[in-house]
Amino acid sequence: MRVLLAALWFLSVNICVAQSAPVDVKIILSVDASGSVDPSEFHLQINGLAAAFRDPSVQAAVQQGPRGRILAAVLIWSDAAYPKYPTAWHELHNAASFEAFAQDIEQFNITAPGVPAIGGGGTNIGDGLLFAINMLEENTVPAGRRVIDVSGDGPESKPWVQGAVQLPKARAVAQSRGITVNGLAIETDIAGLHLWYEANLITGAGSFVERAVDFQDFRRAILKKLLRELSTAPFALDHFQKRATLLD
Repeated sequence: MRVLLAALWFLSVNICVAQSAPVDVKIILSVDASGSVDPSEFHLQINGLAAAFRDPSVQAAVQQGPRGRILAAVLIWSDAAYPKYPTAWHELHNAASFEAFAQDIEQFNITAPGVPAIGGGGTNIGDGLLFAINMLEENTVPAGRRVIDVSGDGPESKPWVQGAVQLPKARAVAQSRGITVNGLAIETDIAGLHLWYEANLITGAGSFVERAVDFQDFRRAILKKLLRELSTAPFALDHFQKRATLLD
């Protein structure tokens, strides 16, 4: 199932390019599945993302944008020695499209005989970031902003694969291509991880780091983060500020 999802992504990009008009934002939610993330913690991230895209506040933030639609995808990354697992690109503009995306995200919760475990190894943030950059570059739908949203529970570790791309190089590529990289630091094991993210990960116009106290707090944190990333119209910005206050 998951290998099939990865294979189908390349086809989905072409379909999306052919059918989509310009969008307000193209965003990739890039999720840590390295060896430090156990299955229950991984599922907390997946379920938190799905819940966020079902949230009426996130849907309102998108619909109140200048074009009222965005393109979004999720990417599961870990060490360069392991496969990446992207979803298809989804154009989000109405309740049905948000629900379809949430269900696609939830496919990563499937466990069954013959379905390989996702991720493992070190926290090779740079390799995952470069993969996400290439996803954005290969999807030629015009967008007002291009954003990569990286969540994880630790700083970059040494890759298991010799010559794998590390974060300084990938970050420089994002900078050169005008891509905003934001971070969500999950501080279960490393207090102050957000400071490392601020110094080493984020880049681009308006880039920022959101903090989650632990994986249980991920659902609150990703909702708050998406509201900030996707709110553009004055109504949505005002709604975000009120909603974000409730989420603190």
